[in-house]
Amino acid sequence: MHKRRKSYVLLLLSTFAVSQIPGYAGTAAYAASSGGTAATVAAYATEISTLAKLSSMNLGASLSVKLSDLGVFAQDSGNILTYTLTYTNTSSTSANLVDYFSKVVTSGGSIIKGTPVSADSAVKKISGKETKSITYYANIGKATTVKGLKISMYGWNFSSANYEQRIGTFTVPANYSLSALQGESKKIELNSVPVTSQAGSLQMYKYNGKVYAKVGLSLTNLGTKVLTDPGYSMYLKSLGGSVFTLLLDESSSEYKIQPQEKKTLYFMTEIPAYMNVTKMTLQIAKPDEGLKLNLPVVSYALPAAVTADFTVAAGAIKKVSIDSNVVDMQLKSSAVYAENENGIWTYQFRVKNTGSKAVTLPNYELSVKSAEGYSFPITTTAFNSLTLKPLEEKLIELSTSIPLELAQDNLQLQVIPPVGSEDSSKIVLPAAYFKIPYKLEGNIHVASESSVANNYGTFAVSLQSLQRLPWGDEDLVQAKLSIRNSTSKTITLPKLTGILKADLNDLTSSSQAVVDNDVSILAPGESAQVTVLAHVPYTLDYSQTKIILQEPSGPFLTLSTTDGAVTSLPPLAAGSAIKITTTGKKASIQERLTTVYTGSSSKTVYSEVEMNSSETRQTNLTRLYAIFRTADGQSFEATVNQSELPTGASGKTLVTFWANIPTAVDTSALQLYIGQGVAGGKLTTAGTAATGYVNTNALSLNVKTVTAQTNLASGVSMFPYFLAVNSSAGSMVAGSSNLTLSFNYSLTQDSTYQTGTYGHKLVLRFVDPFGQFYEKALSLGSDLVVGSNGQYSTTIASSLFQTLSGGSYSLTLYDEFQGQRMELGSQVYYITVTKPATTTDDKDTDTKTDSSDTATDSAS
Repeated sequence: MHKRRKSYVLLLLSTFAVSQIPGYAGTAAYAASSGGTAATVAAYATEISTLAKLSSMNLGASLSVKLSDLGVFAQDSGNILTYTLTYTNTSSTSANLVDYFSKVVTSGGSIIKGTPVSADSAVKKISGKETKSITYYANIGKATTVKGLKISMYGWNFSSANYEQRIGTFTVPANYSLSALQGESKKIELNSVPVTSQAGSLQMYKYNGKVYAKVGLSLTNLGTKVLTDPGYSMYLKSLGGSVFTLLLDESSSEYKIQPQEKKTLYFMTEIPAYMNVTKMTLQIAKPDEGLKLNLPVVSYALPAAVTADFTVAAGAIKKVSIDSNVVDMQLKSSAVYAENENGIWTYQFRVKNTGSKAVTLPNYELSVKSAEGYSFPITTTAFNSLTLKPLEEKLIELSTSIPLELAQDNLQLQVIPPVGSEDSSKIVLPAAYFKIPYKLEGNIHVASESSVANNYGTFAVSLQSLQRLPWGDEDLVQAKLSIRNSTSKTITLPKLTGILKADLNDLTSSSQAVVDNDVSILAPGESAQVTVLAHVPYTLDYSQTKIILQEPSGPFLTLSTTDGAVTSLPPLAAGSAIKITTTGKKASIQERLTTVYTGSSSKTVYSEVEMNSSETRQTNLTRLYAIFRTADGQSFEATVNQSELPTGASGKTLVTFWANIPTAVDTSALQLYIGQGVAGGKLTTAGTAATGYVNTNALSLNVKTVTAQTNLASGVSMFPYFLAVNSSAGSMVAGSSNLTLSFNYSLTQDSTYQTGTYGHKLVLRFVDPFGQFYEKALSLGSDLVVGSNGQYSTTIASSLFQTLSGGSYSLTLYDEFQGQRMELGSQVYYITVTKPATTTDDKDTDTKTDSSDTATDSAS
């Protein structure tokens, strides 16, 4: 049986050999297909990268073979040629491949038998009606080209000297290119996933004295499962045969391609500066673990190398590939001002994800480099885990300080990806060098409007007022801004803090920002008012005010003005009401009384104001701050007395202000500057300390002089009390040294107002017939109680009284406040002297009183 099979194979082989050995029809047919005439040679002058036009070769009646692919991978131990033979079995029974083999004939005449690669080594048969490709390899030594190379097919012929019978030969066309032509795509398999691949750009970068090549490879996943990194090797090959290992670029940090997704991956390598970069190729090789070899997968002819320039023109957009997403980067604006021998720069850096999926930006390292070669790092946390959704953009605020001795008009903002510590071999190149346009920081004016854009939106910002008002022995600078939403979308404002700078003086330590009504959401066209305030020395002169609003991650806006701060406010007319419009604290303030207590060396200005709540609920009204200002511009900080209790709906609070001033100061045209106390960026309430004030108004005061009454029964006012002395009498026993003075009174209290601590005292002065005076200080509401027909008495003593037989005394009432007095009224009353009792049986007569003073007062 075995002998019959051998005879059959030999007979079959002899039949095939006759048709395909040189000089026979098979070879002639192949020669015709591969060309040989001048016309054919001319037709092949253009390179081809496919063997599709190469004719197939018959191995038997139903089995044919075709050379379908070639590849060469250069290595020191000898270049590895791979070639793929595609077998087609048209019969319904299997064809045995053990009867056939192939040999490679190099252009130098070397003949090497091909061996199946590990993945195909187990294939021994071609099933019926099956077409199957098998890849073989051969070490072709130093040969680097396939021009002139031949693949010969053999079968066993035991009548031959070496039992081998050449069936036919595939001759590689002279114009065949091992690499896909420029712009040509190739269908390949990566990890058994079919993909369409195409080589893209070849860019050369010069950085830090080295030259780097960057190659782009476009892959489209044609399969049904995700393509991940197959672990294949990527190489850049020069025309002279030098090979450089390519590594995945930082911008392609994730080798993950979804089914039907197209993605461009970038690979980089360092090459010598002297390298000829014309006609370079990209080659993919995969490991064959069984053979311990890297085998070629596909090769691509790369386009002409382009020398990349990191520099981006002022205002231009740089498109940066990050994980196969394109991100726009742009230095949108810059501005500089001089401070302490430095140029203080601020920048707005824009990033926008133009891709179709979210992308996380690297934590870029930023610096500004001068033309002189100095580099100044920029500290920012803006890129910490910064993820942009598709079409999302961010404006990043940056700042740095550059010495003025360096050229300020030739700077670059350098954006460089971080060097990953986990992969020190990864090549990291700058994303871009943005040219920084030289632009001096703009100056705004009070009431003018400017446009400001940031991550939250676009705003029309105006400086509504700039004031410099007293604060103790300092001044308080108040810059009030209006921030209007100029977009068509609702904007949510962040929590804002503020900083003021006066020329070179940084006022950060005392700066704060107060947002009126705590506005945080702005509909289109709506505005928020923000006051930034800080303390400055009373004697400080400066010409420029810088206003900075910050949100938690950085600057929100920066404005500068050379307008001078106003130090006086146009006053409201006397009797006018000041309106407080703060949400939850709405109220009106109106003068009730202003007067002056005159002393011997100073006087006290005293003012009472009604603070009427406009709220419909109980609320803690804002703490008031006030300054008395004279007609000639002198300012005196007022002490405030204000109730710390909540004010009821539509309730009234009496707030008092006073200040001690020199006697010579003219108080005839006083103004009261009233503001709302603030601390920590919030309005304060009564009883809490304030570190500044906002929303200041000036009110002209109506200073009144109190006229002393001559009839105490008509009553005197010590608001909210009203006292009437209905009658008074003095009585004593003849020959006694004690004189008892008493009076009948009515005391009423106006309970309309909620008040703070009552600081007034009623002082009684009695002047006896000898001109001696006696004083007593009483507290209204306690020493003298509210009610009608009250009685008060006191006893005074003097040896002169022993000779007194009658006469009169005067009772004078004073309003004493902060050690200063104001006469309210005075009246004369008479003394009744009675004879001493003649018997011991006389009984004392009881007199009913509300209050009495049994202590003996000494004469003054």
